[in-house]
Amino acid sequence: MKQKIILGLFFLLMITSAASAQSVPADPNANITWPPPVYVLKGAFELRGTANLPNQASYFIEYRLLNSDLSANEIAPWLPATLPRTARVVNDVLGSWDTSLALDGLYELRMTLNVTSGSPVYVVVSPVRIENNPPPFAITPTAQIIPTLVSTAPPVNQIVPTLVPTPTALDLTPRAEIVTGANVRQGDSTFYPVIAGLVTGEIVPIVGLSNTGSGWYQIELPNGRRGWVAPSVVRITGDLRNVPRVAPPPPPPPTATPTPTTQANLVINSISVSPDPPRCKQTFTVTARVLNAGTGSTSTSGTIQLQDTHAASGTTTASTSGGFPVLGAGQTFDVIMRLTVDTYFEETHRLTLVVDSLAQIPEINEGDNVAIRDYTLRKGDCS
Repeated sequence: MKQKIILGLFFLLMITSAASAQSVPADPNANITWPPPVYVLKGAFELRGTANLPNQASYFIEYRLLNSDLSANEIAPWLPATLPRTARVVNDVLGSWDTSLALDGLYELRMTLNVTSGSPVYVVVSPVRIENNPPPFAITPTAQIIPTLVSTAPPVNQIVPTLVPTPTALDLTPRAEIVTGANVRQGDSTFYPVIAGLVTGEIVPIVGLSNTGSGWYQIELPNGRRGWVAPSVVRITGDLRNVPRVAPPPPPPPTATPTPTTQANLVINSISVSPDPPRCKQTFTVTARVLNAGTGSTSTSGTIQLQDTHAASGTTTASTSGGFPVLGAGQTFDVIMRLTVDTYFEETHRLTLVVDSLAQIPEINEGDNVAIRDYTLRKGDCS
């Protein structure tokens, strides 16, 4: 009876939310068509719609926690759901949002479209619910199917040959599948020139990993030429453990560019882990304090890439990412990320953190975005 009451209140909340959801007609040149308001999200999720305004320079999508009464939470920070993109999109995928990086709850989505010689245009969808861990009463038990036993015994005196199964070899060759149109560059950042382009669905072999901590992959094109792609535009398959770490070529000389309107400068001010030291097979948190040490605000929200490696061999043991909101001059934000490491206990591990790894936020100094901390992984639950 108690579960029925809770379920009734849950559906009543959803109906009430639907009644209060925005009903403003969508702009055909700027809209989010999926997910719709009053929708439950779980895991990685494609955001669809259109970003095709005249004089459009870029767009990005953020999310923010709502108040319990579904009103806008003006003190909650906007966190990045997607990185900024300069491409135009018409009724297609705007980006992918990994909702597992956020706590369960009710949120609003906002797409910001930056236009030249004009004010940004905002598109909001509210509310949407993140529910990666549904409450027990909302889980429907799966019915167990009991198979009917049918006799397959051979007739008397019939000789039945013994079949020996042939093992199927797993193809663990590391490959990168392009999930959105990608530029292949000479090095592991957007500062390098483009040498080729790949379309969605193309699959190329991975031949190296950047040793700078940028997370970029060195791939081989069909014509045999090698280049670099960003981790945000590919889906990885295969075994990366034996892929060598490769030093990218020296960055090209800087070209004369207009002085950026922003004077932001992002640095990682401190790194802390809890528990300290971490234990094998036990989830621990890494807190990175991001500081805008510049004299102006950042242009958008941003992300931190976190990679855990075995210090002696350079083997990557775990990785994740976290987001931070727009930061004014002198402001800080604690980005909390979770890792679970299950190899190389009682040995030294290295945490490498890169803020704004794809250089999406203009800064007066792009050379101080990396921070490193070593720790010894205790035995914990490993044997």
